[in-house]
Amino acid sequence: MRKIYIVEDDQAICEILELFFSLENFEVLSFISVKAFNGRDKAIIPDLYLFDVNLPDGSGIDLCEHIKMDFHNKCVPVAIMSAHANITHFKELCCPDEMITKPFDLDNLLLRINKIMPSALN
Repeated sequence: MRKIYIVEDDQAICEILELFFSLENFEVLSFISVKAFNGRDKAIIPDLYLFDVNLPDGSGIDLCEHIKMDFHNKCVPVAIMSAHANITHFKELCCPDEMITKPFDLDNLLLRINKIMPSALN
């Protein structure tokens, strides 16, 4: 089963994403803050990270940069979500594999996530 880690502070969006991805046969682990995410079991590597840009105690951009520099995680795709109109600016900051503009269509989100996940076809 493919595993996705979501960092999203909006509880409603987080619950929708958890339910949606669970129904699509993902194992989902979600976090509502950078602090909660940093407390995860780092020995477990997911198939994809999905980060909101604006978090109450940090930034999804910083999380993306950290993941991309980490030896064990650098090959794991990272998708960034944001309600900002100029989301392409974030690509220059942390080199995410995908940028998702909020609000988003769940079916389109799934297509974009599957596109960047190497294990999506396995």
